[in-house]
Amino acid sequence: MNVFKFEFKKLFTRKLIWFFISLSIFAIVGIYSLNWILTTNVEKQGLTYYDQQINWWMQDIQYWATEKEKAMEAEDEALIEEATLMEDDARSRHQRYSDLKEAYKNGEWSNIYKGNLEGLEILAYPPPDQPSGSSFEEQPISNFTLRASYEEIKYLLEHNIDSFGSKSPDSMFLPTIYDDFSGNTLEKWEESTKRYSKQGIYFFYQLIQSFYIPIVILVGCFIFGNTLSLETTKKRPNLQFYKTLPINQSKLFLVKYLTGYLGVFLFLLLMIAIPILVGTIIGGFGDLDYPVLVYDGYTTEYMEVNAVEDTFHFITLQEYLIRTFLFTVFMSLFIYSIYYFISQFIKEPIFNVILVGLIVFGVTLIQHPYNPLSYLDMDKVLTNEVQLQLLNTDYTYITGLIVNIVLSIIFIWTNFITFKVKKDKT
Repeated sequence: MNVFKFEFKKLFTRKLIWFFISLSIFAIVGIYSLNWILTTNVEKQGLTYYDQQINWWMQDIQYWATEKEKAMEAEDEALIEEATLMEDDARSRHQRYSDLKEAYKNGEWSNIYKGNLEGLEILAYPPPDQPSGSSFEEQPISNFTLRASYEEIKYLLEHNIDSFGSKSPDSMFLPTIYDDFSGNTLEKWEESTKRYSKQGIYFFYQLIQSFYIPIVILVGCFIFGNTLSLETTKKRPNLQFYKTLPINQSKLFLVKYLTGYLGVFLFLLLMIAIPILVGTIIGGFGDLDYPVLVYDGYTTEYMEVNAVEDTFHFITLQEYLIRTFLFTVFMSLFIYSIYYFISQFIKEPIFNVILVGLIVFGVTLIQHPYNPLSYLDMDKVLTNEVQLQLLNTDYTYITGLIVNIVLSIIFIWTNFITFKVKKDKT
């Protein structure tokens, strides 16, 4: 225990480690600042959208008011009645968008949700004798997406949860893999449905979807994973010191190994806490009950997607984050084990992290349920999206955990054998 405390304390006395930790924190703050700017621009675009609708319906009011005056002068009763109805409808819509603008500006999402639900319900669940559909840029939106969008907004309304910001607050579609847009339409759809948030827990949720955690693990390995390699160089032959102490090889390896991993793990916790903390201070925390879409999979034995029959459910963001954290623990242990193994042969940390990065992201291209790095995109694993994309139901959260645990143990044992062989030669 004393040796472990000594190693851990020695690890954090290195100024370079604190430099890289500080640099990582500044990087996260910078990313959040960029996200804040993007979210602010999206909010402005939302207000601009409502202003356009308000102005458009005001012009319609003026047009039909003029038409009614002309009809009254001509004593055309039919035209007077039509103009009156159209003017009243335009006034109603003008007032509706004025109210929605105020609700959007003040963050009163319930009114916006209700407006979305009115238009989505008939599209998501049309009567059997009245088939209905919706399109985006003249390309069809799948019924699955319409149903998922409707149920998500309904959930948000029932649980009084604030939504992410989007460029189209009047059509809050939830993008799913069931849509098959092409060309410029795909780009416009992704831009229209992309979500932004200044709130801490929502910002972190967005980061998870962008390979944030694997990148942080690699950075952590670069900073803390060199407990052995740095002490076997000619400038720092510190391992020779332990030969004078009554400590066996197993204990020495375990101390060195665990010291490095504990550093990586604490760094991970810090990099998880920083975006949440910064976002919470500036934009609020968010809501852990926010719904996360999970695909239920295929409804046919032929493993083909069916946009009408396939089902889905939601889990809370809290449950999603708990599963993500558990996965992160074992994924980080596995990647750290790879890094540690390579560091026993290559003494330069920068070369190690580049090589491990190439291995980690390169091996992800080999898609197999027993390839631990196939689960690197944790979001797709947790939502079962990977099952639908690869037409393989063997990709599950539990399988990913087990594979990472088993291979981590194998790599730990391999690291120990390598350490023992190399130490015996010195």
